[in-house]
Amino acid sequence: MRFSLFPHKSASATSPTEGSFVQTGRGSRTVVFLHGLFGSTAHWTGTMEHLANDYRSIAIQLPLDQKGDRRNQGVQTIGELTEVVDRSIAAAKVDSPFVLVGNSLGGLLSIDYALKFPDRVCGLVLAGSAGLQERSLTDGNKPKATREFVRSVIGGIFYDQALVTDDLVEDWFETMSDRNYTRFILRISRATRDRNVQQELDQIKTPTLIVWGRNDQITPPEVGLNFQSSILGSKIVFLESCGHVPNVEQPDQFNQQLSEFLPQCFS
Repeated sequence: MRFSLFPHKSASATSPTEGSFVQTGRGSRTVVFLHGLFGSTAHWTGTMEHLANDYRSIAIQLPLDQKGDRRNQGVQTIGELTEVVDRSIAAAKVDSPFVLVGNSLGGLLSIDYALKFPDRVCGLVLAGSAGLQERSLTDGNKPKATREFVRSVIGGIFYDQALVTDDLVEDWFETMSDRNYTRFILRISRATRDRNVQQELDQIKTPTLIVWGRNDQITPPEVGLNFQSSILGSKIVFLESCGHVPNVEQPDQFNQQLSEFLPQCFS
């Protein structure tokens, strides 16, 4: 299966006030998945299928795709994205409480949502989460519309460089050639780094599983340990030979950890 970081340009329409979603499974126990800045609902497909016999899974597409005039009309803040999540959950008719699973930016949104609506969330799973400290993909350099630069950026996301395919580089190169969209992504990236949750993590009382790539260069292992020490009763698991997107790079290990964790959230 071809892997892509960016949502496809023809993805379902989204806006700052609504988000599209996909779902699998059925039942009263629901798990909601939130992707990262360069992600899409497709990043959760394998995990959702893995859970389908026991849980209803909802993956929300955040309004971050290359569609319309994102630079001027797209979301401005993390709070706006959390509102999108809330509206999408309502549209999906999700009964509370539910578990939130988030990677990177999706992890930060999961935390932000749990802080705003603690009674609705019965569990958190954070994978390479933003919210404390993260390295810029471009190391502070101005993004360059060259394939070599794009390849170096993607290479920082994965441990397994075989995932950095020519097709993926070409997808990114084409997308980053859209200057207005690139400026939008940089704006969201800055908003993500500005939303630091360090002083609020002690408010989280729900069961929390932290799944981290041992080789994560974007949010290094010490960031995961900081989350674990700041969230009372949380558990951290490191996945070997794994970078910033554990659910994509080590899906079997990630799914196993999730399956073992979820029952206690709904007990």
